[in-house]
Amino acid sequence: MIKLTLQNTGKRFNREWIFRSLDLGLNHGDSLAILGANGSGKSTIARVMSGFMIPSEGKVKLEIEGVIVDDNNYYKHLSYAAPYLDLLEEFTLTEMLNFHRKFKPIVNNHSTPVLISRLGMEKQANKIIAQFSSGMKQRVKLLLAIMTSVPLTFLDEPTVNLDVQGVDWYRNLLADYTDQRIIIVCSNHQNAEHDFCKQILNVGDYKL
Repeated sequence: MIKLTLQNTGKRFNREWIFRSLDLGLNHGDSLAILGANGSGKSTIARVMSGFMIPSEGKVKLEIEGVIVDDNNYYKHLSYAAPYLDLLEEFTLTEMLNFHRKFKPIVNNHSTPVLISRLGMEKQANKIIAQFSSGMKQRVKLLLAIMTSVPLTFLDEPTVNLDVQGVDWYRNLLADYTDQRIIIVCSNHQNAEHDFCKQILNVGDYKL
């Protein structure tokens, strides 16, 4: 079982508070949508929750099977997809997937060919990532986040650069692989990104 807890948490840059006084508890199987306009602080909240950014006040605590995870090991238990996180574009698709699985386990230990099939990119298996369209790159990011076998997944604006078919693909992938973890989605109110989430956090509610 996993539990993510925020206690009176806030983050500021210089004198400006991005958010403050956030208390939150998420457990195994929960899903949370962090909603707000572009530039409102959604990504900052997610990065604090994920341990990638240190809060200016309060605490963030991750527990697995009742044991608090050390800050240095936090990254081992999560996956993350975001527009500001890049793929290794000099790799081919096959090389990118093989490289990723050296560091994080894949759901059901699916093989790289199975992952490529799930992407629908069999013809691009040996094509370098730099030659992919923005939509193709986004699919790869989402696949790596969703099909990594971890208890905590962050998806920041997951449908950016996806067409209608891509959004359907994203929703199907979520439905197939994420029922046993905590899912956190950052969205600027695009319903298809987050309407499955059980809880809503509006960034504006935690501004000074």
